[in-house]
Amino acid sequence: MEKPTVYPVEVCLAGQTRTYTTEFQMDPRYAEAWKRVLLLSHGKAEVRCLCPGSGDKRLSIHSRSNSDRFHLARFPETGPEHNEDCVYYGVDPGMSGLGSYRRGVVQELDDGNTKIKLKVGLQQRASSAPEEADSPLEDNKRAPSSRTRSGQASMTLLGLLHYLWTAAGLNVWAPSMQDKRNLGVLHYHLLRVASTTYAGRVRLSSNLVIATSAPAGTQADLNKAKAIEAMNQRRRLVAIAPLAQYQTGMESTARLPIAGFHGIPHLSLSDDSWNVLKRRFEGELNGWMSGDQVVAIAQTDAPRPAAGVMRAQVVDAGLMRVTQQWIPIDSGYEAAVASALVAAQRRFEKPLRFDAGEDQVFPDFWLKDRGRALPMEVWGLTDPEYLARKEKKTSYYDETYGAGNWWQWDAASGGPIPPFP
Repeated sequence: MEKPTVYPVEVCLAGQTRTYTTEFQMDPRYAEAWKRVLLLSHGKAEVRCLCPGSGDKRLSIHSRSNSDRFHLARFPETGPEHNEDCVYYGVDPGMSGLGSYRRGVVQELDDGNTKIKLKVGLQQRASSAPEEADSPLEDNKRAPSSRTRSGQASMTLLGLLHYLWTAAGLNVWAPSMQDKRNLGVLHYHLLRVASTTYAGRVRLSSNLVIATSAPAGTQADLNKAKAIEAMNQRRRLVAIAPLAQYQTGMESTARLPIAGFHGIPHLSLSDDSWNVLKRRFEGELNGWMSGDQVVAIAQTDAPRPAAGVMRAQVVDAGLMRVTQQWIPIDSGYEAAVASALVAAQRRFEKPLRFDAGEDQVFPDFWLKDRGRALPMEVWGLTDPEYLARKEKKTSYYDETYGAGNWWQWDAASGGPIPPFP
């Protein structure tokens, strides 16, 4: 979530190669000259990013529709070739559950945008074919199917939250981020990602309302404007917000209690939907009731005015526990490790599961400040199925990284957190 770096680029045209500095690309004094370079190179030149990442790092030049403006974009699926601080960097799908989807569910486009296939679309139709009919919050298992050969055919709502959090870099921590994360910052970065993400033909940012700490201002006004537009156009909304600090009885109210609600419609939630949510996300709700911070994502029907306020019926929802630094976690043990890593001023990443099956192997954390990313595992259970899974993962890490070249903590045994590498 650190501000990305614009590195120099190399342009090869008609047998001549020239390097254009960061200053030349970014300084308003050179705007017309840089625009002319892109215009003359469009469709003719080979362009490469000169960041210290590995790989070819090819870039393409695109003209923006209905204007004479140009911009650079990375080639699709080349994000991991760039340095992590590069403006063209993209996460490696194989290091998290992002790699679990069938080809085309998450599709990087030539112009730098991304298209995703959601399980439930954003346009609310008056009538639908039976297989496309709108459905309430489903009482399915939280863990997705374990199939990996064909991959997941669409992205669930929780998968969308994981995608936005990952693409915004909110699952990554570095010491420079200390005291720099709040609702306003989260709103900005989630909206930044949503503005380049399409669900079908709909730009996600048009339908996304996000919590903000200020009751008045640009972010709250944006939320309100989108809610009104969704009501007029009969479009569904997607809301992302932390649950409000728990008070007794909140889990039995007729709406989803969120913090930073400014400009967001009241999120109505039926008793049946609450019960489904309690079964699917028991751990997250128990954590919330114990004082943990939990982020909610909710998809709603088109908002409607009611009793002087705007209300929207929740049709699906997902929950994600996070630390005070907004780093996602799956257990109290993981929270302890994340806290220790932050205190030790380490750089690390929490890979999210998206909609991956349990047979896809990736660690609880990646330690990112020792050259090659180092896997970190927190063993928190002792049941036979879990222990069998632990044995398989241990063998995989030993074979891939070498015995002793990855970190683990047998938290279930009651021992202290081992020293970090």
